[in-house]
Amino acid sequence: MISLDGITLEKSLRLGFAATNNEAEYEALLAGLAAMRKLGGKVVRAYCDSRLIVGQVQGDFEAKDLRMLWYLNQVKYSLRDFHSFTLEHVPRSKNSHADSLSTLATTSRENLPRIILVEDYALPDYDVPVPVGVHFTWMGPSWMDPLFTFLKSGLLLEGKTEAEKIGRKMPRFSLYEDEKLYKRSYLRPYLLCIHPEAVEILLEELHEGIYGSHTRGRSLAYRALTQGYW
Repeated sequence: MISLDGITLEKSLRLGFAATNNEAEYEALLAGLAAMRKLGGKVVRAYCDSRLIVGQVQGDFEAKDLRMLWYLNQVKYSLRDFHSFTLEHVPRSKNSHADSLSTLATTSRENLPRIILVEDYALPDYDVPVPVGVHFTWMGPSWMDPLFTFLKSGLLLEGKTEAEKIGRKMPRFSLYEDEKLYKRSYLRPYLLCIHPEAVEILLEELHEGIYGSHTRGRSLAYRALTQGYW
């Protein structure tokens, strides 16, 4: 954080909970807004190297995942405390200093040039109730529904042809205690089945994430498989 007078305050967050790359980006944005609010700042210009997060905050991209939707509404709620706010996309190549801060909490560095606050977050922000109005968009029907219904309740579709198709596919699928559908891969490990409406979000994260390889096409699809998704 840099004031108009050039005063710099640096902070590194250590997340003690499981989070996707995009959720970590939102956590950092919310922490920055909270710090600016405590310092009395009213005009904020923020930067982020995730096109997805910038697009969602600016309204160009729709947040379909419920957790991402929660984060987006939390940001909108936080913006009520500021007179002006802008969020701009910055290329990762020009964000090296912020990237070094992001790894500070998990590395051991000596002779730091300045004092940097390192704060532990034991719980994610979404575990704290916040009075925000959220409009949920539920995912529609997909090819997963008949398989899920049969594995959970033993019910098949009424049509004989469709029922036979489900019966042939069934040995390759399993429903675990978390009530998520998994498919056995050719190499035997089970892959988590992703709803078609969530595929774009997943591929965006694999492509644009902090550790993204920026691959595309077959390479990006193969990367999703190696990460355990079908």
